Amino acid sequence: MSRGWALLGGLWLLASPCVAETFTNPVFVGQDPWVTYEDGVYYYSSSHCGVAEICVKQSRTLTGLATAPWQGLWTPHRGSDPNGKEIWAPELHRVNGRWVIYYAADDGDNNHHRLFALTSDGKGNGLGQFTEADTGLPHGQLDASTDHWGIDPNVFTAADGKLYLTWSCTNQGDSAFPQRICLAPMRDAVHVDGPTVFLSTPTEAWETRDKPIQEGPVGYTREGRTYITYSGSASWIPNDYAVGLLTLGKGGSPLDASAWHKSGPIFDHHGKVYGPGSVVFVPSPDGKQAWNVYHAIERLDCSPAYACRDIRMQPMRFDALGAPVLGTPVDPGVAIEKPSGDDAAATR
Repeated sequence: MSRGWALLGGLWLLASPCVAETFTNPVFVGQDPWVTYEDGVYYYSSSHCGVAEICVKQSRTLTGLATAPWQGLWTPHRGSDPNGKEIWAPELHRVNGRWVIYYAADDGDNNHHRLFALTSDGKGNGLGQFTEADTGLPHGQLDASTDHWGIDPNVFTAADGKLYLTWSCTNQGDSAFPQRICLAPMRDAVHVDGPTVFLSTPTEAWETRDKPIQEGPVGYTREGRTYITYSGSASWIPNDYAVGLLTLGKGGSPLDASAWHKSGPIFDHHGKVYGPGSVVFVPSPDGKQAWNVYHAIERLDCSPAYACRDIRMQPMRFDALGAPVLGTPVDPGVAIEKPSGDDAAATR
């Protein structure tokens, strides 16, 4: 807030204070958020949006995602296909100049959940037409070497400059617990190029609430270091979910499980915010701030909990080594100043 002087009729007058624009959480209904920021546009991807099975919102402002319309991107051919039902947590990525969507799906039986990819033809002014990727397996299934149960695929570039796939996995073909974090090298955006490594297993109290689960991993590199955030504990229990962090030791190989260090929770229930998780970090429109987009609930009487999730966002920061510092979730209805540059971006 600041005061300025304005010239009116030849007289200098003290102007009114400049009040920052604000918003409040939650911003819209949803879960498992994923936001990609490319060329001044925020892309929010989701499943089961009403116009298609995988869809996207687009906005030049981060808070503008709340009212942006859904755009359908892809619907499976048949519900009986291996990727025909229970399509979860799609992520839209730009990999080496190509739009790719990573997601998990099955044929209606959760025990059959596997990882899949879609690629765009890149034609037209928008995102293009998405079809099942040419991965070497039917329906664009990613060839994770174990062929074990898997959900929540995420692709990122580590500090060594190489591309990796991380996801939530089990040690068998079905969904029996525990669910852990897996990693595999990628030859390119849609081809796995090596064996699966089990990076982490849920052992801490905050990631074994009701069930031992690690899911929703997101990898990134900052200040020359590699990190993976993830969500721990049972998603269907209102107050279980929390966020953990895997940190790769400086100079360590991403494929060496012993080189990773687990810490957490780095984001947990607070005040009237229960079960925060599935964090994704994006810059403000002017690049001056970092923001955390996540889901949470504000009721303890909702069963299953994920039926009451909504999308929230708040500023965060990174420490000197590049690790995320998320603070505590902001209560619903509390005014938050809009991301830096949001108003200017809205007029572009």
